Order: sequence, then structure tokens, then C-alpha cells
Amino acid sequence: MQLLFLVIKRVELVDMVMHALASAGIKGGTCIDSVGMAKSISDMDNLPMIGVLRALLSGEDPNQKGKTIFVAVHEDQVEIAKEAIHSVTGDLSKPNAGVLFGVPISFAEGIN
Repeated sequence: MQLLFLVIKRVELVDMVMHALASAGIKGGTCIDSVGMAKSISDMDNLPMIGVLRALLSGEDPNQKGKTIFVAVHEDQVEIAKEAIHSVTGDLSKPNAGVLFGVPISFAEGIN
């Protein structure tokens, strides 16, 4: 199994992503609020290297909050889940479009 994470700033897409996953037969996703690095460091002027970090993150709105969706899937569902997510989000390789990644699950309880 894998735990898929989708970190997205376009919060208006969250319900559509969840619906697309459910329509693809993937159940049990969870969504939580998340804050990016730019927001976290926006008020830390006294720390070294903040100017460098701000320059690296210049394309990111420091006031925008996002959402993180995570869902446990079986190996044979990974590509199905990715396709469902992409059907809503589009190409995630574009700047600030979102981040999708999977992490292997060593064990799981309570998952049907």
C-alpha cells in the first residue's frame, strides 16, 4: 500500500478531487489545512538566510493557505488515483499547481 499526499493551494478544487477519487473507487481520503514555507517564514525577519529563502520562494503568496489531502491506496490503485487527481488539477508540473507524492505504508489497520 501507499499513502498518497496532494498538497494544493487551490482550495476550491478539494471537493472535486475528493469526488473524483470516490468515483474512481478510492475511499477514505482525509483533508487537512496546511501552510507553506513562505507563510511560515514571512514574519521572521530576524533569522539568518530569510532573504535568501524569500528569493527562492518569490512565486509563492505568503498569505495563502492550502489543503493537504491524503489517502491510503493499494498498489494497483496508485495510477487510478493519480489519474483521478490529474483530471481535476491538471498538470502539476506547472508552478504553484500543487504537489503529489506517495509514501510506502509498512502496515495499516482499520482500512477496508
